[in-house]
Amino acid sequence: MRKLLLLLFVFLFACSEPIDPKAAFDQGKYKQAYAIWLPMAEQGDPAAQNYIGIQHYLGLGMKRNFKLAKQWFEKAAHQDYADAQYNLGMMYENGHYVQQDYVKAFTWFYIASEKGSANAEKRMQSINDEYRLPPFQIWNAVDLAKDYLKDHP
Repeated sequence: MRKLLLLLFVFLFACSEPIDPKAAFDQGKYKQAYAIWLPMAEQGDPAAQNYIGIQHYLGLGMKRNFKLAKQWFEKAAHQDYADAQYNLGMMYENGHYVQQDYVKAFTWFYIASEKGSANAEKRMQSINDEYRLPPFQIWNAVDLAKDYLKDHP
């Protein structure tokens, strides 16, 4: 009887552990991850906001919704979350839900790269290598990014 109670206690304790939404996401349990991240995102957690945006952007566990993805990426980006800044840049580069705009894309990539995103540096180089923007537009994007970074050090 003691062993049974001990096993029951261990089982209940193990089941009461909080679920890591990143682990659930990585295991493909997107609805479970979303259910955990959504309250965190609504409370202002930029990492959770970014992941909610990713799920909407890619349609993981739900129908794809670029409008909601952009809204969540913007919330996290304006809290200086580099991954969300990068993701917002990708939306502008690809023209998903927004008008394709390489200046805005380059601006967000520059901001994200200043916050430590190596992926953003690669995207800036790609835009530069493919000559999508003339030099004066790149300078404009850099100026816009620097102005943003003055207010978000």
